[in-house]
Amino acid sequence: MLTTPYVALDMDIMEKNINTMTSGLARNGIQHWPHIKTHKSVRLAKLEQQLGASGITCAKLAEAEVMAAGGIDAILLAYPLIGEDKCRRYAELARKITVRTIVDSLPGAEGLSREAVKNGLIFDIDIAIDYGAHREGIQPDELLDFAHKVAALPGLRVNGVFTYAGTIYQYHTEQDIRRAARQEAELLINSRDRLNANGFEITNLSGGSTLSSWYAEELQGITESRAGNFIFGDMNAINGGIYTAENCALTICATVVSIPLPGYATVDAGTKSLTSDLSATPHSYGMIQEYPEIELVKLNEEHGYLRYDPQKFSLTIGEQIHIIPNHCCVVANLVDEIYAFRNGEYSETITIDARGKSF
Repeated sequence: MLTTPYVALDMDIMEKNINTMTSGLARNGIQHWPHIKTHKSVRLAKLEQQLGASGITCAKLAEAEVMAAGGIDAILLAYPLIGEDKCRRYAELARKITVRTIVDSLPGAEGLSREAVKNGLIFDIDIAIDYGAHREGIQPDELLDFAHKVAALPGLRVNGVFTYAGTIYQYHTEQDIRRAARQEAELLINSRDRLNANGFEITNLSGGSTLSSWYAEELQGITESRAGNFIFGDMNAINGGIYTAENCALTICATVVSIPLPGYATVDAGTKSLTSDLSATPHSYGMIQEYPEIELVKLNEEHGYLRYDPQKFSLTIGEQIHIIPNHCCVVANLVDEIYAFRNGEYSETITIDARGKSF
């Protein structure tokens, strides 16, 4: 018997999610390089490749090292590498597998250049462009000048453009999401065309979130999507209108441990199981699968606060519930293992190989 709180994964739903996303992208000529920060598991990264992914995307160098050691040999490192230590580790990785990364600053590019020259390597580079979230990337009007400066550095080969259109998660209607996806694709296509008209040979156009990639036809023209959240699904996907509760493969199983008053209950899962991330639903920390009308209104480290109408619902001490998290991409990093199920029966334990690998 499993002890709560634990992370449960419905393998049948998850595999359907992978097939749906990968096939939708393929129909529109887009490769899938799923972001593995969502699950951080070699087992699941290999499954994604078996079901059609062309490679994987990692957020941090340590994640990429774990995935490479696990047998993944095509990785996009979607994070600026700053510092001699990271550039050295990147060179070590590049000697073993096919890997490329992004740059959005001259100090970052110069560090990679020095390490490439030192090791007799050529690093493939995507230039990151700021779509509007202002998290990373150069401004579009600086693209050409910046690209020429990077290309002039020895050991670097500029052959891609990259963006993260994270602002799409502010939208909750299909019309708005489709429009944002088209604008994301236009930024990448226009950037490629501008560079290629000035002597470059840009072949990689990297974009795509779970929301934009759901409408892959709007992304036509880009070459790869890094959608990652899709594999599990969460309240972000539900609030974006692309998933329902039935599409969400990952839940946190928790036990009702206290009912201090009618309509008030506490479960044994708090921020250390669910994270403190909020969703578009005000004051909500997740959806109860068994009781969607019961609200999860507050979290402490080890406690989740439920509020409900005692005339409609009658919870009992010891009862187990399953919570769809607001943001599944953080949940896997909170545990060593995920428990997988098929047809409602336990099937396997999945190790979170890259847990804590955020450096």
